[in-house]
Amino acid sequence: MAGAYKEIVSTLHRIHDNLTMSALPESIKALQVLPDRKGVQVVTIPFASQEKVQNLADNEIIIRVRAVGLNPTDWKHALREWGTPGTISGCDAAGDVVKVGAAVKHLKVGDRAAGFNFGGSWQKDNGAYAEYVRFIGSVCFKLPDEMTYEEASSFPIPHLTAVQALYMRLGLPKPDIKPANEKILIWGGSTAVGHHTIQLAKLSGLTVFVTASPSAHEELKALGADHCFDYKDADVVSKITSAEGGADIIYGVDTVVEKGSTDLMVDAMSKTRGGTIITTLPIPDETKNRRADVSVDFTLVYTELGYELTFAHAASFPAMKEDEARALEYVSQDMPKILAGWKAGQGAPKFKTQRLRKMQGGLENIVEGLMVMAEGSYGREKLVYTVA
Repeated sequence: MAGAYKEIVSTLHRIHDNLTMSALPESIKALQVLPDRKGVQVVTIPFASQEKVQNLADNEIIIRVRAVGLNPTDWKHALREWGTPGTISGCDAAGDVVKVGAAVKHLKVGDRAAGFNFGGSWQKDNGAYAEYVRFIGSVCFKLPDEMTYEEASSFPIPHLTAVQALYMRLGLPKPDIKPANEKILIWGGSTAVGHHTIQLAKLSGLTVFVTASPSAHEELKALGADHCFDYKDADVVSKITSAEGGADIIYGVDTVVEKGSTDLMVDAMSKTRGGTIITTLPIPDETKNRRADVSVDFTLVYTELGYELTFAHAASFPAMKEDEARALEYVSQDMPKILAGWKAGQGAPKFKTQRLRKMQGGLENIVEGLMVMAEGSYGREKLVYTVA
């Protein structure tokens, strides 16, 4: 009897897979990095016949893309030497789940989901800026009922970078656990990563010190920043350390890593306890060695994908399965609680999205958004595109 039941279940799974495959298009439009790294172009590539689509990895899902978000990494892979010509561009996307690997338990076919991949780097048949995309399930989350695809597409890379910095690297308590009761300095509060790091740090019970342009200070305080400082102020370090509690900061996240920002953060760490700073880009040895009692480490969100990789043709990382497992735990267990009660255009009681700049033209016009980002003319907005 048990054997017959298993055979019936197996047959039903095969029928389901066949129906899913028959619904997938033979070809899709996708955004490809040009040979000279001068931008991207829309191309048509095979899809349903791909080996990796037909035999989906146990830890992967496929979504039909509805909206995509733009990150600094995207334009740098399309317009700088970071990228690989011929690969498919784009990291962040949200859409409808159409196929699920056997090991993925927190998502099912028909769910609305968002996630990221390592677009523009090595895959010539897969990227977020396409009509369909394969994602590793560890970095995909189910959308709350009232979250729009555009709102969701603004989350994956910046949110999971903040998660990695705070909880995987600094070892801070996640929200709803015993509050940290410590202080953290976030350099670049107006960036996408800064936006997410501020809110998570506050939910984890930290006192949050932030640098940003003065015009952003009130908005950042509304997100959870306790103290804001002008990053251009020549006396910014002394003002941070002389603020209430500022002389005893032991945690830091540098979201910009430019113009000596990490050096200034090192100088702002506690003179009695030292500290630990996480950066979102590689830093020179001179900065790492600036103070013996301050640890400075570069973190890369792509390690949450769980496979060996090379970033920007320069920095190599081993397969970090622990990062993959911890990311999966977060998106499946913690993120639903953080996003609970989400209302479109308003956010959730515990968390808010960035201000969105909804770009027009779909896939064919993403190059315009990449140029806007390359020029730095997007302020505190998150650029998103509706794809379907």
